[in-house]
Formats: sequence, structure tokens, C-alpha cells
Amino acid sequence: MVLTMAAVAANKGIQIDKLEAQVDAVTDVTEGGQRCKFSTIIDLGHGLTDREIKILFNSARRCEVHKLLGGQIEFEERLAG
Repeated sequence: MVLTMAAVAANKGIQIDKLEAQVDAVTDVTEGGQRCKFSTIIDLGHGLTDREIKILFNSARRCEVHKLLGGQIEFEERLAG
């Protein structure tokens, strides 16, 4: 997420003085299995316009990690040989 925002900022010429993300994960166990919720606080520092904030925030929300984790995930393990 932070790398995506940094790349977008560089591409768009947005000067950022701070770029931090704090991610907390909460896992709930239910009858149907386990569910994990990620809660993120993004700190973009000061001096950005509303438009720049929206651009960076939306890039964080649409980063590749979100795409991977947003859907149902399956794991398959196999031994070689």
C-alpha cells in the first residue's frame, strides 16, 4: 500500500513529506470458519491538496495487495515427488 502510494505520488509529481500506514488485523472465529479484518490508518502528512489526498488514498484502497486479499483465498499444499 505504501509502495503503491509512493509510486503514484512520484508519477503524478505529488510532493509528500510523510507517508505512513498502520495496519491492524482482527481475526474472528465463526461457525463458518475464520474471518480476518484489516483496519488501516494512513498518515499523509501536511501540505497536500484535497485532490492529492484523494488520489493517494484511492491508490492505497486499490493496490494489488487489496486485490489479492479482497476475494476468497484458498491454500493448496503438496509435497514434491
